Amino acid sequence: MHSAKVVTLLVCLISGLLLERAVCHAQSMILLKPTASWSVSGKDDVQQLKHLAAGVGWEFEPNAESTARLKAIGIKAIRCINVDPLPGRFDEAGRFIVGKPDRLLAHLNTCREIGASPHIIIAQGLLEELRLKAEDIPEAQRGILGNQATQSVFGPKDWTKFQRYCEAYFEYVLIDQKFPDARFEVGNEPDIGGVLCPSPPKPANGSRSAYESYFNFYRNVALAAGQFEKDHPGVRVRLGGPALAWAFTFKFGDFNWAERFLRDCGEQKVKLDFLGLHFYGNISSLDGEFPANYPAFTEMLKTTKSARDRYCPGVPIWFTEWGASYQTSNDPASVINGNHIGAAWSAAFLDTMLQCGVEGALYLVSTDIRQQAKDGKWENVWGWPSLLVNPNVLTKPFPKAPYHVFDMISRLEGTRVEATRGGDTVNCFASADKEKKRITLLVWNYGCHIPEGGATVDNAVPEAVTLRVREADAFFGSRFVHVKRWLVSETSSNAYGLFREGAPLDERCELQQVDDGRLAIIDRVTDIGFHAPPSSVSFLTIEAATTAGQNG
Repeated sequence: MHSAKVVTLLVCLISGLLLERAVCHAQSMILLKPTASWSVSGKDDVQQLKHLAAGVGWEFEPNAESTARLKAIGIKAIRCINVDPLPGRFDEAGRFIVGKPDRLLAHLNTCREIGASPHIIIAQGLLEELRLKAEDIPEAQRGILGNQATQSVFGPKDWTKFQRYCEAYFEYVLIDQKFPDARFEVGNEPDIGGVLCPSPPKPANGSRSAYESYFNFYRNVALAAGQFEKDHPGVRVRLGGPALAWAFTFKFGDFNWAERFLRDCGEQKVKLDFLGLHFYGNISSLDGEFPANYPAFTEMLKTTKSARDRYCPGVPIWFTEWGASYQTSNDPASVINGNHIGAAWSAAFLDTMLQCGVEGALYLVSTDIRQQAKDGKWENVWGWPSLLVNPNVLTKPFPKAPYHVFDMISRLEGTRVEATRGGDTVNCFASADKEKKRITLLVWNYGCHIPEGGATVDNAVPEAVTLRVREADAFFGSRFVHVKRWLVSETSSNAYGLFREGAPLDERCELQQVDDGRLAIIDRVTDIGFHAPPSSVSFLTIEAATTAGQNG
């Protein structure tokens, strides 16, 4: 800890608060009652929030240290994308024999190392043998269609062989590689172009034709999954889709794809174990905070859940891609994915998913991609919604600011307890371990407008936060508490902030502790004051101390 940067929490709290408020524009009061259990999910909120923050995509160029960092924050699901089709061949009996899928195996090895389950994107590509060729198109129709068949992937030419390929895929992962809890998701964003079609021309984004092509693919994968389960009693294929960009067809589609997909699966009794959706913060607001091209996240989810409850009741909803922005470059509008704004948005979004009953989530990716700059040297692309920088560019996989939010959530202890919002932009999540007499608390100050194009507008202001712990004497059983606080902000625990200033990336990229002190419990209450900058996330631990100078 750098003592010059630490604002020590003193027993004399009043003077500390006066100092905090002198540099702030607003004041927030959080009321916390550690003796009152609380849940918004109907489950154990602490464990469910940890579950939502326990998934990430596997990219780009990870190494042993980046894998260890994923394990350290409790990652339990790895999204395996761009691993389809598998190499192999069909034998004379029509059975697909899997070769050596090096890329998939690399993903699966990471899963083994950290104890995670793979979430595999299937039917994203086609075997060469199943692809439609120009010569497969009737001669009278070749022309432009033949050219498209040469330039793009269409097919499959044989649905029976395609199903046998899918069955072999399931067997390879679930049985041969021993991942019985693996999930399979069909395709990737078919509503905005990521759809495989039987034959050219490729349909327009969001169109009825594109949907019908996708649903036909999904149905065939589902048929293969059903047949595999019959042939392997006791082995379950967890299958989902449609991996939608989601918001697009709320406004621009021939119809709403999420609703139609749920209806078709329900009415046609097509296997569906989870609904896969994607969301990014520059698409729309979380809960109507600002106008955007698309409805607020909560509004879209309410519509989708209504369709789910009508056609496929009980099917869990997963956000299998998410991040602050879908922009992935080093432009100012993109780098929020790597800085304090992305961290604060992530805290707010994880909390929103918890409140809305989302079952699971997978942050877009683990490490940044690299690209060559004009001088020929490699540079890190900060715009990816990722947890770590690229270790092959910046010497090691330093954590980006959003990583620390996942870390903070992994440190929550006990069960959730009652805590109020601090104001329009200040919110929190509190938990308490009664045996350890310890409170753990996540506090974020977030109020950004992230547009699809252009610069982010931060509507939050610096806040002087007072955290009032009620019934503190009964919970802690002492006259004093020991408080520690860690902070992610523009100037703390922010690798991109260092990079932007031309400073070397070093231990300052790690989660920084900024407060350490002891406070008295007076009239059953203890008040804790601290400064919350705009787009910041704090993590606090509060535990019993026996005297003003000793821990309990």
